[in-house]
Amino acid sequence: MDHRGEEVENWQIDQNLQLLNDPEDQDTFYSRRWRTTSTPDLGFATDNIAKCTSRTAQDQLAGSDRRPIMLTVDLNMTRSLTYIPPRWNYKKANWSKFASRTDILTKRININKRQIDKANKALTKAIVSAAHECIPRGSRRNYIPYWSEELQALHEEVTEARDNVEKEPSVDNNMRLNAKTARFRRESNTAVRNSWQKKTTQLNLEKMVRNCGDLSDR
Repeated sequence: MDHRGEEVENWQIDQNLQLLNDPEDQDTFYSRRWRTTSTPDLGFATDNIAKCTSRTAQDQLAGSDRRPIMLTVDLNMTRSLTYIPPRWNYKKANWSKFASRTDILTKRININKRQIDKANKALTKAIVSAAHECIPRGSRRNYIPYWSEELQALHEEVTEARDNVEKEPSVDNNMRLNAKTARFRRESNTAVRNSWQKKTTQLNLEKMVRNCGDLSDR
């Protein structure tokens, strides 16, 4: 209840917007300095959208002082889940078995008196069949290359510490949250750096340049 609040309220009225916050909603901001919680994060929508929109505060994210806010708009529409095709996991492939199975399956192809397109389809089918036998496939939603069970455990510890400090604000709980957050961020940064270094060391620039040169000659 000050001049800034009045400015926001006047802006809301001028734009004909509805406030999505509910007085019973969980606080979204935790002040480490004052060890208090508040809700400075506001959600607005036009009247027709506000009627079918819900606002919820999520669990802490990576030790941030603010909780993520989820705004869900229900338009009564049936939406199919996005299909993520499985990918070949070449790192776990059994290449010796693949070579053997490819030889066996391709030798069965009779190319005599066969049209080129049909022979090509038979060859492709044989190679794909061998790949299914020897190369694992799969897919993961929200895949994070550097994420691990250790990081997941540390992230859960930060979540627990955040919940505790909001329920019982104290110097000890605040220090515990800071320590858990610092450790998670340190380990997360290390994992990101190691993942990047591992990825870059696998690059073969000489081979890439050679291939680009071969293509330019065509």
